[in-house]
Amino acid sequence: MENKTPPYLLQNFNAQHELINVKKASLSFLDETILNSARALKAMYLQAENASKKNLIHNIHPHIKLFSLIYLAVIISIAGNLHAQLLTASFIFLFYRLAKLKISQVYRKVFFLAFIFGLLVIFPASLNMITPGKIILNLISFNKPSHFWIYDIPQNIGFTSEGFQVVSLVFLRVLNSVSLAMLIMYTTSFPAFIKSFKIIGIPDTFLMIITLAYKFIFILSRTIEETFFALKSRLLSNIRSSNMRTLIGGRIFFIFKKSMIVYENTYYAMVSRGYQGQIMLTSQRRLQYKDFIALVIVIALGIGIILI
Repeated sequence: MENKTPPYLLQNFNAQHELINVKKASLSFLDETILNSARALKAMYLQAENASKKNLIHNIHPHIKLFSLIYLAVIISIAGNLHAQLLTASFIFLFYRLAKLKISQVYRKVFFLAFIFGLLVIFPASLNMITPGKIILNLISFNKPSHFWIYDIPQNIGFTSEGFQVVSLVFLRVLNSVSLAMLIMYTTSFPAFIKSFKIIGIPDTFLMIITLAYKFIFILSRTIEETFFALKSRLLSNIRSSNMRTLIGGRIFFIFKKSMIVYENTYYAMVSRGYQGQIMLTSQRRLQYKDFIALVIVIALGIGIILI
């Protein structure tokens, strides 16, 4: 029988040698954005799985957690003492230990957000131009004070002790608020936490919209990630920006069309299960004695912080 195998399939070659000069498709910025966005959404969505662990913090009723979040957030914003903020940070860290979370992983996110919004933004307040006081580190000295527009420029510009106290207080407030919110998020499933908003009078319809939108965003992020990875797998080298814009524009239309299909299928699924425009969220488990003990501890902690 005649061999009809194409000649190029019978040739032996070194794949590493042949492909060494081939340029890879460069979507680095796009890839990095998609990966980070998808990773963040997955972490938020999958935290419900982490919240199923059996320990003290996870087993507290979501209503108590919501009340504790609101109550301690108000206490943190009121407390104007560094010692009180440090005590709060210590107790929140203790709660993380009791919840058996990955402290290093969570606190990296907490410190990053606290550094951006609680230190970097407010850091100029440590200068005597904004916060007058005793200069502890002089930066610039002029011959005499001057006036520019609406600003009075002193003869010596530097960091003041009062300014450092203001910056430290704001940083600790942001740090404690973010760490407290992260603690509640990582120890409470999202549906249970949303249902707990009923205690402050939010309608069930609005809560159901939030739940469906949250899940839809996760599904849409997965679709975007898979779409762009499929696009990248078909590129052997870099392409022109105009062609890339055309491809991305087509993908955006495809994602919009698919999101509409998912929305319609979700609505039809709800109708098939008896949805008639009225929503009533199922009630959660009742409060137990350990929930009341946790509530008493949180209230006592808030009073202690204020007294300090």
